[in-house]
Amino acid sequence: MNNKIDKEVLLRYVNGKFTHEDKEYIENVFEDESFKPELQKHLSADWFELCKQDNLGEHSMDHILHKLYYNIKHEKKNPKKGVLVSLWKTYSKAAAVLLFPLALAYSVYYSSNIQEVVQLNEEVSYAEIHAPLGSRISFSLPDGSTGWLNGGSILKYPVKFAATRDVELTGEAYFDIIKNKTKPFNVMAGNVNISVLGTKFNVAAYSDDSNVDVVLESGKVRLYDLGNKKFIEMEPDERVVYKKEEQKIVSKSKVNSKKYSSWKEGKLVFRNDPIEEVAKRLARWYNVDIAVSQSANADFRLRATFEDEDIEEVLRLLKLTFPIDYKFEKRKKDAQGKFEKRKITIDVN
Repeated sequence: MNNKIDKEVLLRYVNGKFTHEDKEYIENVFEDESFKPELQKHLSADWFELCKQDNLGEHSMDHILHKLYYNIKHEKKNPKKGVLVSLWKTYSKAAAVLLFPLALAYSVYYSSNIQEVVQLNEEVSYAEIHAPLGSRISFSLPDGSTGWLNGGSILKYPVKFAATRDVELTGEAYFDIIKNKTKPFNVMAGNVNISVLGTKFNVAAYSDDSNVDVVLESGKVRLYDLGNKKFIEMEPDERVVYKKEEQKIVSKSKVNSKKYSSWKEGKLVFRNDPIEEVAKRLARWYNVDIAVSQSANADFRLRATFEDEDIEEVLRLLKLTFPIDYKFEKRKKDAQGKFEKRKITIDVN
């Protein structure tokens, strides 16, 4: 049975007219999972009623959410510094009314796909966006820049940018960066730093890949090799590959940049790619394990575009084109009773 919430206390809190006892009560409500359904019902009703009355526009309120999370975390880290910083002191009274239902809706409807974790580090708080394997997630940053995060990737960034706009990437992301001449935008990917002012580009830097791959679509990019203290500049439709093991930039070439960012549109594009690369991308795309077994003489390359096909159809089409066989392994349960990831074996004749 769900716990009932004292709505009068809730209203006093969001309006900034709460007592110390009210504050403790609200904190306990938000931390107790048993209140979640009842809390969602009350706050969602307030939110949708407000939407009917006011023109809220299409502006992102992500930065306000991050501030809310920061304040809560800050209070938990420093319980002796007094009461929780009241939202109504930081924003307007109307903004405070919006924050709680929006924050709750955010956690309820998106938590299955996006995990945002805000961590306090002295005076700087950070957000992390996690894209589960097999997913693609759009994101917006505090400066209004946008992008996409590919499956199995993590993007970490400060809730508020300072003198520079610095983010950390593990995995693959497409960035559409708003130009700001006074605040460069920097992507840290392992031992590589990609610095821009305003541009569109794709970065692939998965931890289990041997390379960091940067492809520029428009604008200009300066790519720094931090280990060797060197950098190169990129022009549109150029690709730079950094070899992790050798700790150096190994190639720079002209490419069709759309191939490398087509994943954000739900397309898998291969252009003269070897079977190992094909298998790796298919595994991430469909959240499966793929093992490739091939003879020493087998060296075929794939040129194809897949859109909206399931993994069975993709493999069937590959078999029609290339000398391969494939099979799906029987799924087994792990020690916790969950089924293991789907496994596929591809044999190249």
